[in-house]
Parts: sequence; structure tokens; C-alpha cells
Amino acid sequence: MHEALEGIRVVDFTRHMSGPYGTLLLGDFGADVVKVESMPHGDPTRTMGTAFVDGESGLFLIWNRSKRSMALDMRKPESAGIVRRLVEGADILAENFRPGVAESMGLGYEAMSALNARLIYLSITAFGQTGPYARAPGTDPVVQAMSGVMSLTGEAGRDAVLVGIPVADFTSAMVAVQGALLGLLARERTGRGQRVDVPMLAALAFGLTTRLATYWGSGKEPQREGSSHSAVAPYQRYRAKDGDIVAGAWTLDSWPRFCTAVGLRELVDDPRFADNIARMKNRAALNQILDAAFLQRTVAEWEHVFHEATALFGPVLTVPQVLEHPQMKALGLVQSVNHPKLGTIPQLAPPIFMSDTPGGIRRPPPMFGEHSAEVLGELGYSSAEIERFAGTGVVHVPGVTAHG
Repeated sequence: MHEALEGIRVVDFTRHMSGPYGTLLLGDFGADVVKVESMPHGDPTRTMGTAFVDGESGLFLIWNRSKRSMALDMRKPESAGIVRRLVEGADILAENFRPGVAESMGLGYEAMSALNARLIYLSITAFGQTGPYARAPGTDPVVQAMSGVMSLTGEAGRDAVLVGIPVADFTSAMVAVQGALLGLLARERTGRGQRVDVPMLAALAFGLTTRLATYWGSGKEPQREGSSHSAVAPYQRYRAKDGDIVAGAWTLDSWPRFCTAVGLRELVDDPRFADNIARMKNRAALNQILDAAFLQRTVAEWEHVFHEATALFGPVLTVPQVLEHPQMKALGLVQSVNHPKLGTIPQLAPPIFMSDTPGGIRRPPPMFGEHSAEVLGELGYSSAEIERFAGTGVVHVPGVTAHG
């Protein structure tokens, strides 16, 4: 069976999460992703975080499967020729340096596109290529703060907090995948590559949606709503007898179904809750009724009656509970891969399901420089040249000690 991105080569200079998580997905769907890591230590994520398995960073392991690693000392002049060969045969170059850094390394768009006019040059930046913040450093927490997302996260009247996952990194990674694929699609029509730039700030701000609709529609500045939905009621977290749930009504016909599930059909005809505007206005009074009702049953009992009523419902699960949930298992999302050092390690499967060209975990996260010799051989370098590169420290080949 063919893979969706079979035959596409990605030269990946990205580090940390926003870039690597995007190129991981490209690799899952068949692209040959060559992760070019700077010597002497490689992707900084290899040494980051607090969770290490036999010396291997949990962060690196979760962001870098389905790739090959080539370790290259970009400070040595001979590395330029290796990069040139890589780029000449590539379809996508991905980088997430601050603006100007790639140029200083000889990896800028103008230089690379001159080598390969069909190249899709993918940049992920914190703030974009222009503007007063363009060259400022920024990672997920800074972007969450500046996008408005952090100001909207947390309980009303309390401090703003970060979203519980690196949402700016994740969002920009997925938008970067879209950008790369759009570039490839456009190339099919024009025959030319182009630069694709994804500012993390733009990607995350694009997700403000409901809050922008309220602000532009009413002029009222959006506020923190805790677990309550900002535009509809009821739709939020409630406490059941033995745990937390999220339940609510979204459309006109879902309100009666919600009331049926809760066992309070009389609320349907209560003028205080006649429509969503009224329910939002009287949300405190409505929640006083619902808070008392939800405490009467367990999470499992509520799950049964809400599903019977075809009403919106979900238990608030912990991470271990998510991984063991029957729906996750039905989708086959928790998988594993055999790592060359660690043995079997867990991974989450790609989240896109395709009938004819499905994705999958193609390779384990690579060891540092694990594929240096393999990739160099594919580029046409002889065994003697590869040995010389390794011996002089131009590249790192595991098991070969550099002597100069």
C-alpha cells in the first residue's frame, strides 16, 4: 500500500516541539524526514525536561519518531557541501530558528531556493518575519500570553493561567503541516516552490474564534469563564457524586435533550431559560439547580442517561484514565514502537485516519546521528569520505570517535 507522502523528502532543521511535532506527522504519512542535528549535543530537547528513560529524554521521544537523524557540525566548512546535496534533492526544508539565524548559518530561503527552485521552505517562528517582535525569542508560554489565550484561561476573578498542554506549540505544528502540504499542492500547479511562514502568534490567535465573535459582535472584552463555555449555557464542568463531568446544550434541539437527561423537563418551559441568551443571562440561577441535581448520581450513571438522551456529555478524565479509555482503545490510538536502546516504548498514533493511504509509526525516535552514514551514502558519498567526515568531526557516526 502506498503512503500519502511517499517519495517526499523533508530536510528538518527544527528543534524543541513546534517544528519536530509537525515533521513527525509528515513522517508518519510516508515522508522521508532527515532530522539534521547540530553537533555536539543535537536537538536541545534531548537533554530537556524532568523525565528520562535510561538517559533518553521523554520529550524527545514523544516528538521525534518516524525520522532519521544525521548529526552535522555546521561550524565546519565541509558541512556546507553536505547540506547542499541534502537540499538539492529535498521537497521540504523545515526550520524554526528566529528570523535571521538561518541566514547567518547559510540556510536562508534565498540561498536554499537558489539550490532547488522546487523547494518548499517552511519556517516556524514565534512572531513572524517582520514587526517589532520579529527577532524576539518566544516559546509556548510567551505565545500563550501574547495571543490572548492566557488571559482567557482560568477562573473568573483569579489569575490567568497557562493551558494545560503546550497549545501554541501544538497549534503551530499542525498549521505548519497544512502550510507544507499547501506548498506541495501549489507546486503541482506552478512547478515552483515557495516560502511558507507560520508565526506561532498567528496560529494561536486564529483559534480565538468564539471569543472574537463575542468581542466583535458586542464590543465587550472577553473574560475568563473557568470551565464554562463562553457563548452557550449550560455547557461546563459539573460535580457528580464521585467525580467531575462536562455536560451541556449546544443547539436549539439539544436543550430539551439535556433537560431530559438531567431529569428536569420542567426547565424546558421555564421562561428564565427559554433560549440561550436567557440561559446565559440567568446562568447563576440555572447552575444552582443543576449543581444540586448532578450531585445525585455517579459519573457512570450520568454517562448512561446522557447517552440514552443523545445529549452532550463527557467525564473529566485524568491522563492515565484517557490512555485506558475504551474509546481510545477502539481507535487504536495508544501504540508502541521498538526503540534501538530502550526496547518497546509507548507512542500515540497519528490522529488522521485515511482509508487508502493511512499513516502510521514508521520509525522509532532516532538516536543521535543514528543515520548519518546511511544518509550520506544515499547522497553519493563514498565509504572513505564518510569515514573521513566522521573522523574529522564533520558528522557524528555512532561508534566512530573523531580525532580532529
